[in-house]
Amino acid sequence: MIFGNLPYLVFLACVRIITTMPARLAKSPRILLSMALLFVAAGAAWMVSLTDEAAPEADAEIVDRLVSGAVASMASPVFEFEEGWHVSAQGADTSEPDQPWLQPSGRLAFQYSGRELALRLALGDYWSYIFVSVDGRPANRLPVLRGNLDSQGRLGGYRPLLAPEKHTAEGPASEWVVVHNASGEGPHQVSVEVWRGWGQTVLRGAAVDGLPGGPRPIWPAVLLALAGGWLAIAAFNAAAGSVSAGGQPRTGALFDLLTPLDRLVSGVSRAVARLRPVFLFFMPWPIALGSALAGAGMVGAGTLIGSWPLTDAGLLLLGLAGLQYPVVWTGALLFGLPFYLHPLPILPGRALNLIEIGVYGGLALVAARRIAPVDAPRPRGKAPPPLDSRHRLFFVLVSVALVAAFAAAERAVALREWRTVFLSAAFFALLLHETLGSSENRNSARTALALAWLAGGAVVAAAGLFQYVTEQNIIQAEGVNRVRAFYGSPNNLGLYLERTAAVALALAFFARGSRGRAENGGSSTGGRNSLYGAWKRAPAAARGGFILAVPQLMALLLTFSKGAIFLGLPAMLLALAVAGRRLRAAPGRRFSARWGWGLAAVAAAMILGLTPFLGTERFRNLFDFQPESTAGIRLSLWRSSVEMALDHWWLGVGPDNFLYSYRSGYILPSAWRDPSLNHPHNVILDWWTRLGLPGLALATAWLVLGVRSLWRAAKRDALAVGALAAVAAALGHGLIDASYALPDLLLVWVFLLHLFAPPTACRAQESLEEAPTATSSLPP
Repeated sequence: MIFGNLPYLVFLACVRIITTMPARLAKSPRILLSMALLFVAAGAAWMVSLTDEAAPEADAEIVDRLVSGAVASMASPVFEFEEGWHVSAQGADTSEPDQPWLQPSGRLAFQYSGRELALRLALGDYWSYIFVSVDGRPANRLPVLRGNLDSQGRLGGYRPLLAPEKHTAEGPASEWVVVHNASGEGPHQVSVEVWRGWGQTVLRGAAVDGLPGGPRPIWPAVLLALAGGWLAIAAFNAAAGSVSAGGQPRTGALFDLLTPLDRLVSGVSRAVARLRPVFLFFMPWPIALGSALAGAGMVGAGTLIGSWPLTDAGLLLLGLAGLQYPVVWTGALLFGLPFYLHPLPILPGRALNLIEIGVYGGLALVAARRIAPVDAPRPRGKAPPPLDSRHRLFFVLVSVALVAAFAAAERAVALREWRTVFLSAAFFALLLHETLGSSENRNSARTALALAWLAGGAVVAAAGLFQYVTEQNIIQAEGVNRVRAFYGSPNNLGLYLERTAAVALALAFFARGSRGRAENGGSSTGGRNSLYGAWKRAPAAARGGFILAVPQLMALLLTFSKGAIFLGLPAMLLALAVAGRRLRAAPGRRFSARWGWGLAAVAAAMILGLTPFLGTERFRNLFDFQPESTAGIRLSLWRSSVEMALDHWWLGVGPDNFLYSYRSGYILPSAWRDPSLNHPHNVILDWWTRLGLPGLALATAWLVLGVRSLWRAAKRDALAVGALAAVAAALGHGLIDASYALPDLLLVWVFLLHLFAPPTACRAQESLEEAPTATSSLPP
């Protein structure tokens, strides 16, 4: 129990320290560094105390009494089997009943004295489940799902035996499962009910206080080390902020530790600066843009034909352009997000993930610019502003995800998701911050990044439309042909396009030119009332947004994603109307009322486009909540997910561990037809089951801060309006589907929520961002 409550105890301890520590100590670098070393030392001590040697298991024996320390074979006389069981030295097997879906395949009862009761179960690739009751109550170490009753109409501790990952060539694997911890020695009366599973020898032993102690968990050491790391960062920040206003040299033990590092960095910078003329040169913007486009084409061609020299040459061109203009590299990464499932060949027989190449390569370019600044015949961009509260919250969220990964049952799977999803997103937040902060004009940099991202969405949408016309690589289901482009599922394509389409529509309706041409309400002469005249008067960003939005909306409709069509799109249009009205009401930013009719036209076009398909099975059964239907299985999934969340309050089940916990612990019998669901199809339950309550709270705070920054910026920028609509679409669709836990989606979340400075940003930066937006000239 102490391990399960340790996060809570650490949280209370931190609150106690923070609330009782004097302010001068909280800002003291020495005190903070001492505390950091203490936490790190505690984590190291925990690691040293760990052992990989597990105590040997006791052999099952035939016993007359099931008491503390006994490990009983199922052939022991203490077990009272009802008719239909087949008992052997291997265990107890059931028989198929007359009505397998309405009757259990076997029941047994027994009595034990002791505290911890464990059953040896056969886990494998077959559908079976058991109910266990102790003293008339559900076994307390097994999930208890409300409404999930045994054949007697009673609640019981529930355990499915479906675990395909544990199946062996010899059949199901035997595994001890603790089912109950009693508060007293007893005796205790136990009843077990088995459903299905005949021929698998589902029960293979029972033990009372007889299992060897398992190894201690490693995640407390990770938690302590991370706490020490954050305290160390706070110490160095406090040290950096303690420099006197007069510029006096820093003194003290902590600064003495920093001096060698300062000297090393300075020496490397001087050495690289001598070599800078050899390998660095100024690249004008048109040449950099052309090199970036050529490089992107070469990377795409190299990936398509599997040529690593061509891919490497394209990355080199992109890198040279990105070294001069960071927005080029980051924009290329945003453009390529829909293609992340296709690794880039970079060496013979070696390919790497597109997102990781983009993120880590971008940070390498940032480091190169910091060490050897690029000379250019123009003023350099201002230094990036400090990281704000959104970054700190998100980095702490990523730290919580790491702790949850080490606490997960399937640790290797959890760590892989943490690296590819959470860590990549954290580094992308840094890359985006550096890209925007180092640009001379942050507004034009935002516009360039957004257009690159939208162009990628338009390309993947065009691919989906081509597939629909040619009937290639589509999913035929429930009477419709569903497009998926380069994704594995049409729903994944819908999740992406609803975000890009929202920003494209915002540019189409609300972007304004540098002279405010979109503000005159169409009063200029020459084709004033014609569509061509309105198109000609529209700024370039508005025309570009319209061109990019059309294929995305068409492809989004053809995914036939119920969540995107019935939740994402309405939420998007509503957010566009609300935020667009806010932009229109801002002083000096009046728009024609035609934008409202435009949004209504989009809604009408989507409804008309969907009308021919309303008679298909996919939409005819939309409100069918029978247990075996899609909606019925979704309701069962949510019930199971709620219980999973309640059973794992603090750390969840870990990144990418939902699948294993769900199908081997919480899946209801009515949902057996679809056991391989790897997320709860609800954004709140997803955060909670994956990372526990701390993860849910941090994610909520991060979202709130990001939305506040967008709402504030929506008074002056069409991109903020589109980002708010994209967030609304993602949350709406996320009520019944995935929302963030995919490499591309979490990067999009970071991009949307970190586009604009938070409300607490300095006035100087705010004044810089008040310049005309959405069509600012390049280069950024």
